[in-house]
Amino acid sequence: MIKYLTSLDRITAEQLQGFFVGWAEPLTPEDHLKALENSEYIVLAYDTEKQKVIGFINALSDDINFAFIPMLEVLPEYQNRGIGKELMKKMLGLLDHLSCIDLTCDKDLQSFYEKFGMLKSRGMILRKHLTD
Repeated sequence: MIKYLTSLDRITAEQLQGFFVGWAEPLTPEDHLKALENSEYIVLAYDTEKQKVIGFINALSDDINFAFIPMLEVLPEYQNRGIGKELMKKMLGLLDHLSCIDLTCDKDLQSFYEKFGMLKSRGMILRKHLTD
């Protein structure tokens, strides 16, 4: 059974294994936990049978007008089951009081976010680990 949690109570780094597949510099489970702890908002997809986190989304916010969603990930073996969609819906519910919600994503993911009413935009990023 999958439960959706908005708290890190009793979540350990060991329960955050397997994320960041394909990243040039993946976060360790310990750094992942710290990133979630430092986020204003989180939603976790938790497999109660395996007792591990299988997906997550986080947001940083001024809690007045703006929020930024830096990460949404679902473990590869749980993808294409609607978990990412549910994580996004729950996060947007938490952020409903804010006027501006931003995120950056690869072009091939834009159609996923458009389903939530998000608009394509232009932006700038700095990624120190990218090599050309």
